[in-house]
Amino acid sequence: MGLAELPLRAKYRRDRAHSIQDFYLPCLDRATRYDRAVGFFASTSMAAVVRGLEVFIRSGGRMRLVASPCLSAEDVTTIEQGLSRRDAIVGEALSRSLALALSAEGGAF
Repeated sequence: MGLAELPLRAKYRRDRAHSIQDFYLPCLDRATRYDRAVGFFASTSMAAVVRGLEVFIRSGGRMRLVASPCLSAEDVTTIEQGLSRRDAIVGEALSRSLALALSAEGGAF
């Protein structure tokens, strides 16, 4: 079932429990992109929907956030660590792909 088939309401109020359960989790379970612009961002807002984010990320989902530059020192450190891990993961994936390609071709292209 895609996003279009979800029984979504036109509006969701600030009642976080219902917004998370009725909107964010079902949408993140099916989404491939998550674009959000907010005036204020805190990592705790992502922690509230961690189960949905796990499914989203494992499915190859891509997230873009546009937020105010007011981040805590902990948020900045976590973002920097995530970017460093991403670079390492991409490098490892490229190495595996090259090794597989070389072994399949007998060591030469």
